[in-house]
Amino acid sequence: MNAIRAIAMLNQSTSFTGMIGDDVYGNKIKDRMKSLGIVENLGISSDHTGTCVVLVTPDGERTMLTSLGASRLYDETHIPEADIASSKIFHFCGYQWDTDGQKKAIRKAIDIAKEGGCLISFDVADPFVVRHHREIFVKLIAEDADVVFANEEESKILFETTPDEAARKIAESGAIAVIKLGAKGALIQQGGDVVRIPAVATTVIDTTAAGDMFAGGFLYGLSKGESVTNAGSYAARLAGDVISRYGAKLSDEVIASITKG
Repeated sequence: MNAIRAIAMLNQSTSFTGMIGDDVYGNKIKDRMKSLGIVENLGISSDHTGTCVVLVTPDGERTMLTSLGASRLYDETHIPEADIASSKIFHFCGYQWDTDGQKKAIRKAIDIAKEGGCLISFDVADPFVVRHHREIFVKLIAEDADVVFANEEESKILFETTPDEAARKIAESGAIAVIKLGAKGALIQQGGDVVRIPAVATTVIDTTAAGDMFAGGFLYGLSKGESVTNAGSYAARLAGDVISRYGAKLSDEVIASITKG
């Protein structure tokens, strides 16, 4: 959601699909999407809307306590086929690779995206998720993904090697590898070309959503036809901005600096 929210704030057309409960949190999500102009395709479940409690330590690092709630009940009957088929990019993350219903939904959405000729973007999401689904994620990357996001730890788990070697393996499959390295910036590889994106200097307050905002900035750049270097620059600026305050919030200044050139 944060990645899509970032793209919407940068004035690109977006559509989001998921499952919420008929409760206060679900209504807040719907209202926020409406205010950002995101086309919402949200199923309503009898289960509660998923929640996440974030604990932030004095050094800015965070621990997330997540309840997936209603999102686990999402299935292929809720897929917005027309929205996917007409999009430039279809983006999904590893958190959604959980129940059989979610897995079937992702597979169907990937097929629709391929038929529509849109890029398939995969954020592997979390080290725990990668450990649990490593083999299928490697297969998804090799067979389906056009853009792959992973952080340093996730890339090491995926390919049991260094981030540089992981990026090379991803690129060999034909996908753009985007390896997020925290304070060391990011490593991007497309084919045989390697680009290193420096981190934006800032005071780290809360690292929540840094990876999502990075993905949002990068995908925004690709959707505008920018080079991976420029897309990486947008990504770094959004990530640097969001970690400078508590909560997954972007400043008006960073949004304007990107959208106005």
